[in-house]
Amino acid sequence: MVASGQDSGGAIDGNGGDPYALDAGDFDQLRERLGRARLRQRLNAQVYHVAGEAHQDAILLGLSRVLDIDVLADRFARLFGIYGRGYRNFTALRLVEHRLRHPRLPAGLEGLRVLHLSDLHLDLDPALGPALRDRLRGVDYDLAVITGDFRNTTDADHGPSVAETLALLEVLDKPAFAVLGNHDFIEIVPPLERAGLRFLLNEVVMIPFGGEMLYLAGVDDPHFYRTHDLAGVRDQIPDDGFSVLLCHSPETYREAAGHGYDVMLSGHTHGGQICLPGGIQLVRVCDAPQPMQAGAWRYHELAGYTSVGTGSCGVPLRYFCPPEVTLHRLTRG
Repeated sequence: MVASGQDSGGAIDGNGGDPYALDAGDFDQLRERLGRARLRQRLNAQVYHVAGEAHQDAILLGLSRVLDIDVLADRFARLFGIYGRGYRNFTALRLVEHRLRHPRLPAGLEGLRVLHLSDLHLDLDPALGPALRDRLRGVDYDLAVITGDFRNTTDADHGPSVAETLALLEVLDKPAFAVLGNHDFIEIVPPLERAGLRFLLNEVVMIPFGGEMLYLAGVDDPHFYRTHDLAGVRDQIPDDGFSVLLCHSPETYREAAGHGYDVMLSGHTHGGQICLPGGIQLVRVCDAPQPMQAGAWRYHELAGYTSVGTGSCGVPLRYFCPPEVTLHRLTRG
C-alpha cells in the first residue's frame, strides 16, 4: 500500500556531476508518495536549514547555537586522556537480542526476527562502516529496518553517507526498509531504493510470514521536518491488522498509541551517547519521558523500543552507552 498524493508542482534539478543527483522524474515519484504539501514542506525546510534560517536542536540551553559542542567534546576528551577509550567504544558494536512481546501478536508471526539499525551517521568516521559490516555477518534475521539518520551533519553533502550505505546494503541479504530522520535529505531516497532499500514515506508494506500478515508502517521525520502522518498511515492498515511502526523519534509515542499502533521502533536519542556511569544522560535531544529514551518501553497498548544508536553523532565517542545492533524477536505476551 502506498500513500497517495497530488501529482503537480515543480521539481528541483540535481547538481551537475553528482552521481546521486535526481531528475524531475525522481521528484515526481517522491511527490506522489509523500504528497505535494509534505514534499514542499520538507524541501523548503531543507533549503532554509542550509541557508542557516532553520535550526535543529538548541542543545545545552541553546549554547550549541553559538559554540561548537562537538569540538568542545573532542577537546575535553583529549585533555582528560579519555579520547582513546571513547573511540574504542564507538566501534565496539554490541548485538542486543530483545524479545518484543505483544498480546495481540498473531500466532503465525511468532518468532519473526527484525534486525533494527538506527542513527548510522556513516560518514562520521571511516572505521564505522567496516566495523558494522563485520558485526552483521552471521546475524540471522527475517527483515531489516533502519530508523533514520544516515548522515552525520544535517546540511552538508550527503554523498559520502549514501556511498557508505550502499556498501552496507551489500551485506543485508534480507528485505530492508527504512524511514528518514532529521539529518536526512529526501534526495537520498531514489539512489538507495535503486540499490534495494525501501523507504516508507508515510507508507505501509505488507510482510507475509507464517501464514499471517505483518503491516510494517513508516512515517517521515517527526522531529525537525514534522512531515509525519500517523493518522493517514494507520488508515492504510485494517483495524485487526498487527502493525509495527518505524518512526525516527520516540516523541510521537502518545499519538502513535492513540491511533492504535501495536509496536513502535525508534532511535534519534542515541541514549545520550556521552553519559555518566549507569547510562545517565547529559543531553536529551527530544521531548520524551525517560523510559522512552533508550531500550524497551510500553505506553498503554503500544510496545516500543528506542535504539541507543548503531553509529554516533558529532564525535566518534561513546561513554557508558555502547552502540547497538538490535535483533527483535516477536512473541506473544
